[in-house]
Amino acid sequence: MRLKNSIIAIAVLSSMSFAGGDIGGVTSFENDDYQKANEEVVPYEPTAIPEVIPTAMPTVAPTVEPTVAPTARPTVAPTPKVMEKVSSGVGGPYVGLAISDMGVRADDRVNLLDSEKHQDLQKGLTLVVGYDFMKYLGAELRAALSLAGEGQGQDNLAEYGVYLKPQYPVLDNLNIYGLLGYSAINMSDPASKTKYNDNPFDGDNSGFSFGGGLNYGVTSNISVFTDVVNYLRNFGGTNSTWGANLGVRYNF
Repeated sequence: MRLKNSIIAIAVLSSMSFAGGDIGGVTSFENDDYQKANEEVVPYEPTAIPEVIPTAMPTVAPTVEPTVAPTARPTVAPTPKVMEKVSSGVGGPYVGLAISDMGVRADDRVNLLDSEKHQDLQKGLTLVVGYDFMKYLGAELRAALSLAGEGQGQDNLAEYGVYLKPQYPVLDNLNIYGLLGYSAINMSDPASKTKYNDNPFDGDNSGFSFGGGLNYGVTSNISVFTDVVNYLRNFGGTNSTWGANLGVRYNF
């Protein structure tokens, strides 16, 4: 039995030597490990886990949908009123009324400003109806009737005329015009024929008539006018009749 154990021990030792093992004594590495093992072991103290302060979650403001204001309708500024241009009233139909001074005399030297011998002065009204065909030409009908007068007792004078009216606008609201036409005169109370110079105002007379004047626009529809008209000249045996008018007219 001892022999068998010895053989086993020899075989084990031989295999260890072939395997590179070191049978003889303790190496320096083993001594170092042994020394380290014998050093004082520092007791393990667990590292304190730092207190983690929970980070506050950022407050997320709720998404507010933008309030869309209702689209306001664009304010349309009122169209500024254009000041109406005042004209002289040229264009279209019109009517007018004037205060008239009318004078009748045997010759053509009628004085409408003062009473003179051998002439008859009348105060009356003149009605005007006209139409402007174009900028430079119109036509008028006129009727004048005396209301008061003096001299020779001739207080009833009636005058009627039809005229072409050439005209020209001097300014935007000022118009100059002429009158060319035909006029009829009626004297209802002729003078006595006791003297030669007492009978210049007899009955009815008619003939060529002319005149001229100014028309001034106050508004687009209303204007004032003044003119002087020779209703009838002395063409041998007829009376010379003149009229000065100041009036207002309405343009349609």
